Amino acid sequence: MLTLPRFFALTLGALAALAAVVLLLAVRTAGQAVVSTGEAQRDLVASRVAAEVEGELGAAERAVGDFEKALVLGSVDDREETSLRGWLLTEMQARPGLTDLTLTAGEFARYEDDGAMTLARDGRRQMAAWRDSLGVLRARPTPPFEPDSATDPTRHDTFRTAANKDLKGRAIWSDLAYTQLDDPAAGSWRRKTMTVQKAVFGRGDRFVGVLRAGILSDTIDRLGDGMASEGHDVFICDGSGRLVTRLDGRDPYVLIDEAGKPDEENGDLRVVPAVLPARIAAALAWAKAGGKGAMRVVAGGEPTFVTLRPVAEGRAQNWLVGIAVPERAYVGPLLAARDRLLVLLALVVVAIAVVALLGARTVSRGVGALVASTEAMRHFSFAPAPARPSMFREIRAAQESVERAKTALRAMVKYVPVGLVRRLYESGRDPVLGAELMDVSLMFTDIEGFTTHAEALAPAQLAEALGRYLEAATVAVEGTGGTVDKYIGDALMVMWNAPAPVAEHARAACDGALACARATAACAESAWWRGAQLPPWRTRFGLHAGRVLVGHFGAPDRLSYTAMGDGVNLAARLEGLNKLYGTTILASEDVRAQAGDRFAFRLVDRVAVKGKARGVAVYELLGLAADAEVGARAARLAPYEDALRAAWERRFDRALELAGPLAAAGDGPAAVLAARCRAWLAAPPPADWDGTFVATSK
Repeated sequence: MLTLPRFFALTLGALAALAAVVLLLAVRTAGQAVVSTGEAQRDLVASRVAAEVEGELGAAERAVGDFEKALVLGSVDDREETSLRGWLLTEMQARPGLTDLTLTAGEFARYEDDGAMTLARDGRRQMAAWRDSLGVLRARPTPPFEPDSATDPTRHDTFRTAANKDLKGRAIWSDLAYTQLDDPAAGSWRRKTMTVQKAVFGRGDRFVGVLRAGILSDTIDRLGDGMASEGHDVFICDGSGRLVTRLDGRDPYVLIDEAGKPDEENGDLRVVPAVLPARIAAALAWAKAGGKGAMRVVAGGEPTFVTLRPVAEGRAQNWLVGIAVPERAYVGPLLAARDRLLVLLALVVVAIAVVALLGARTVSRGVGALVASTEAMRHFSFAPAPARPSMFREIRAAQESVERAKTALRAMVKYVPVGLVRRLYESGRDPVLGAELMDVSLMFTDIEGFTTHAEALAPAQLAEALGRYLEAATVAVEGTGGTVDKYIGDALMVMWNAPAPVAEHARAACDGALACARATAACAESAWWRGAQLPPWRTRFGLHAGRVLVGHFGAPDRLSYTAMGDGVNLAARLEGLNKLYGTTILASEDVRAQAGDRFAFRLVDRVAVKGKARGVAVYELLGLAADAEVGARAARLAPYEDALRAAWERRFDRALELAGPLAAAGDGPAAVLAARCRAWLAAPPPADWDGTFVATSK
């Protein structure tokens, strides 16, 4: 529920939050615009770099295309050594970025099932033009070789792959590798190159050979060395997250596997930097995971934007242009301005809060009293609250309304069970006509000879005595979870397990009856009772546990929460049977079965109460089984049940013999049984009699 102090606080907080949100949204919108511009800039740089790389790499592919055109035009004869050498040297001179042009040729024989090309043994040859380490152009045919030997160039992978039937007409790009033109002894100082090879066919689809064009990696290295703009790291990597370009001109090229470990036999030539910045490491990890496009990551604890764009997609070896830039490079000034404005906003809020606090203190006094009063009602304390009128009309009106509600509730709980009031209060629903079948335990009480007591007292004294008696009885049964359903003159009707659930309600009802007997006896021993010179009032109880209808009965605008059904009638009849048997607490066989061994019972009779044809076993509740006095009494009365069973078996002499001494000692049930046995000896019951006593009165 919203209170005035809370309203002030929420309003102030909402205004501050709204201002902060507006500020943050403005900064965020501006930041997004800056970031979007930065992303477009990164994409533009990546596209430019990719285009430059593709342009350099495409020079080799264009050289192959030039050779195919020259064949068609007849400007070169691939079978004539002088013509072929001249064309290769001319093309090399026209394309200074090439390292070599090599034509490996042979006579086509057939394609194998797997698409591999088989050549005739005769006619295999190779012509190469290249630049040496000093840049001087050279050309010569390959020295004679044995077909299909280790030196046969047609056995090399660059020839076999390009000549495969499945790749006919396609230019195949190799990965970065050390050039074969330099002395292997030069080690890591050897030039790095990439090659493009393609199977070339002349007129009539005649197989000419595989032309291989190579380019140096120096161009790519230069791109890698100079591709950084302010705050940006630009690099080229492969799909396994390995660097192709150097971050520093001193970074070495090393043969490594896909995991980045050295592998001189089967590794790829990649850069292993001496220092790897966290944001580039994050970008390489994303590339290894298959990432492309743009993404925001946290690298080294700092938000970073990463862009990965493919290079020569579908032709190069899954290379990517990567750009990594810290977020602060874009939004740093905006965030600083945001922080300054947030500090200013906080100062304004504090100033407003100080002013609002002065007013909230006045409001809080009245609100605190109102909250305390309603909290007491929630715990069913309806005592009037101390008078603390508020200066605010709204709060004063609310306090008065609460006090009027408490007055009404104080009156209500005097007429209906407090458990029912609590249940209705907590549910927040209006009661309506209706009932449901529930398992409950019921108790009816009555004061023995109450009419005689009432006639001997003045009305005021009778009301006072009855009030004290009912108060003691009510407190006793409510202490065991019972609910006083109604007062019927001097009698009580009590329920367990309704309206609130009570575990083992039959046991609770037995405890309630015993507690009520003790409480009413104590009431008779009180100073007021003795001062009024009143005799003790003896209470009789009837207990039953069963399934009855429980709910709201009556007219729609005048309801009574109670229980109805045969079980209710049986509990009332059992209370009345105490008068016949001279007992105090009689319980049904259902109570006896559910109460267990915690209590001491004795079977009194099998009775068909008034209005019922079927008999029920009736038990007397003697007390707690653990009570030594109760145990001694149960032992003294034990012969009674033997006498009762003997009577049911028509052995009336034996029943009289067993019940007689108990009757002489003043036991009410034994006296009743003895009188019946004498009557049955004089006039035996009918042959279909099963021992059930039919009660003719309530």
